[in-house]
Amino acid sequence: MTDEQFFQIFPDRNYHIRKPLKEVIIDKQRSAHIMDECEAEFRSLGPHNKDRRRLLLYRVPPDNPHYNPAKPPILKVPFLMFADESIEDDDATLAPILHGIMEDARQRYG
Repeated sequence: MTDEQFFQIFPDRNYHIRKPLKEVIIDKQRSAHIMDECEAEFRSLGPHNKDRRRLLLYRVPPDNPHYNPAKPPILKVPFLMFADESIEDDDATLAPILHGIMEDARQRYG
């Protein structure tokens, strides 16, 4: 199921968490590689166990200035879980996590 399909099936949801999917990447030499989705972003998080990788998905609401009704944007945020952590896939759990990540980025990068 694609991200767009998920948010169409569950129109009341704005957040979703899932494992990164495999995707084909074509480099400058035109060779194809199969890699995890957002591989470069996960590598920037430092050394870690690949089993802990997750993507937090946020559907941008219609009142946002970047909203495009023809193709509603979905924000993908790379996230690493702790070893013994399990995260419920509901908006009440995921909203504070994403808010904390965004607040931390705002403090670091202005």
